[in-house]
Amino acid sequence: MAFFPFTATVKNSERISPNFQRVTFTGVNDMGPAGHIMDLRIKLVIPGEHGLPQMTGEENWYDEWKAIDPVKRGSMRTYSIRELRRAGEHGEAELNIDFALHGVGTPDSGPAATWAVEAQPGDQLYVVAPQKEDESGPGIEFQPGEAKNVVILGDETALPAMLRIADEWSAELTGTMYCELVDIADAPKIDFPANLTVHWVPRGEGHTYGDMLVESAARLFEVENPRGEFTPPVPSSPSDAEQSPLIWETPTYSSFDDEEERAEPTSTVAERYADTYFWIAGESSMVTTIRRMVVKGAGISRHQVSFMGYWKNGVKALG
Repeated sequence: MAFFPFTATVKNSERISPNFQRVTFTGVNDMGPAGHIMDLRIKLVIPGEHGLPQMTGEENWYDEWKAIDPVKRGSMRTYSIRELRRAGEHGEAELNIDFALHGVGTPDSGPAATWAVEAQPGDQLYVVAPQKEDESGPGIEFQPGEAKNVVILGDETALPAMLRIADEWSAELTGTMYCELVDIADAPKIDFPANLTVHWVPRGEGHTYGDMLVESAARLFEVENPRGEFTPPVPSSPSDAEQSPLIWETPTYSSFDDEEERAEPTSTVAERYADTYFWIAGESSMVTTIRRMVVKGAGISRHQVSFMGYWKNGVKALG
């Protein structure tokens, strides 16, 4: 699947909950994919103080963007599609992107969230995505395969992808979803499929990113001290944290080289989940901690899991 930059125009920007801003775009009539969206990753090129850079809209968009003066090319961030209403008799296509807001109005806020909050009708950015005739393919990591049961764990940055997966949920699957939120008021008031059980786990005062999900996973995998045995070491400096790669592993791809951790699925917990696929996304250290519980602790095959570090706490790449 090839990706192309589409010049998208803001139709509306609204706060849909205390910590989410929804921006609706037009100018995406030729954007896809043609098939399922699921957790498809797209790129946003956010204009900086010099405005939106000029791009030709060709398939070599990334090389073109990299060749632009860094001062003038703006910022690029990865997001998920919340909803794509395709063009038809009711008018032009519309795209919804939901932005998780962290520290907006402070130095901790990233460029995308800040832009979304300030966006006005007529503002533009580039959405890098498939064309409308392309079927779903690269960029979708929800890969349950032949599994009959699915467990999903994600923080607020993964919520749009989780909701999109729920929107396209198969009648052949049973599943459980855990979503960690800043505030229970961020939980959307929508109907979920009857065969998908949803748990909202708000992050209470005194907890850091991922704590609630790690605790939820510990109960699933019968782990007593998940933040002790399974937590990855803290980077020695902010620069080390920024330079270390995000965890990314799917049933068909791994960014890890740790064969010694890939235990055979022989534990009773692994047997219980022999027909289960896991989708885990959000803050990178949280994902790594749960990965260690799943693969090293429970002995569940990594080929049953998609682990995706969307962002790192303390590194201003989020939003």
